[in-house]
Amino acid sequence: MAEQRLCRLDALVEGQSKGFMLRPDARYADLIVVRTACGLFGYRNRCPHTGAPMEWETDRFLDISGTLIQCGIHGALFRIEDGYCLSGPCARQSLQAVTLIERDGWLLVDMDLEQRRS
Repeated sequence: MAEQRLCRLDALVEGQSKGFMLRPDARYADLIVVRTACGLFGYRNRCPHTGAPMEWETDRFLDISGTLIQCGIHGALFRIEDGYCLSGPCARQSLQAVTLIERDGWLLVDMDLEQRRS
């Protein structure tokens, strides 16, 4: 299993989102990670409606309330816990979840799994 470290766990603040680039040539984050009181949630940074990246500023993926992921292009709103779209042109679709691994104070992603999903 090929794993890639994303960051130290303590670098992820509860109630905030962060984007991670997996490819050296990436212009936008490949992954979205959100930390809540319930845990860490990760998704591919692709809107199900257009396939476009969703941040409206670097590391900004949440709506103003901080309780939903919001697409910066058309404002679709997704539940953090399962990526399900509650409103917008992709309603009833979902973000593509990624498997996050917590180990020895680090957050990692299984790159073999992510490459198969591409």
